[in-house]
Amino acid sequence: MTKRKSRGFTLIELIVTIAIVAIVALLGVPGMNALLRDMSARADSNTLLSSITLARSEAIKRGSWIWVSPHNNADWQAGWAVWLDDGDHSFNSSKDTQLRHFDAIESIIHTAPSRLAIAADGSLAVPTSSTDFSLSPSGCQNDEQRSLHIAVSGRASLSRVTCGS
Repeated sequence: MTKRKSRGFTLIELIVTIAIVAIVALLGVPGMNALLRDMSARADSNTLLSSITLARSEAIKRGSWIWVSPHNNADWQAGWAVWLDDGDHSFNSSKDTQLRHFDAIESIIHTAPSRLAIAADGSLAVPTSSTDFSLSPSGCQNDEQRSLHIAVSGRASLSRVTCGS
């Protein structure tokens, strides 16, 4: 009797390998979804933070008020822009000069002021007291929500908070 040399995989070996790969993939998908939600919330909140930091920097550099205003009334999710005030200390998109445009974001904004104004010294002019933005990804879980706090001094800080708070 001659001995045959086997080449390749048996059907059983192939089925077991596919089953193991499927189980590992199923265990990894929920973790990947949470990671993607968290990354989206982080990116959106950092974009908003950078626009406020830009406004403060421009206000100090130019010695003028700078406005940060959403494109559609108070809908920050649809995008916003940074504007150079024309000197009258009131926002008017037809008279003020747009410095930078920011596109729509995916995160849900729960709380936000209608618009912001940074005075020439870098402090918050409108509103006259500190204010907060609250952003979260859709399907928020655990501490994926972000809170952006703008102090009266104009300094902005970002923190993670529990969803729904």
